[in-house]
Amino acid sequence: MSAIEDPHQAVGAYVLHALPPEEAAAFSHHLAGCDACTREVADLEATVACLADAEAVTPPDALRQRVLERIATTAQEHLLRREPSRHEGPRLDLEV
Repeated sequence: MSAIEDPHQAVGAYVLHALPPEEAAAFSHHLAGCDACTREVADLEATVACLADAEAVTPPDALRQRVLERIATTAQEHLLRREPSRHEGPRLDLEV
């Protein structure tokens, strides 16, 4: 089902200006009469604005060391071993 068949599916693409011109025009027309889509467009536009304002920050060197220490002391889950079904090929045991 395309955005033309169900304009409600076009909200995200509309907010990101990713619709072809004819679909954008059709959605704009739909938007004029659909309160649900109007609210969703406003919410998504606010989210997009927040994401656009975000910036990457290099974490302090000490943080990397703390994360690595925590990883080294955190118990890891072990995968359960099972026998292959007759529909599967042989399994390689790669557990270390």
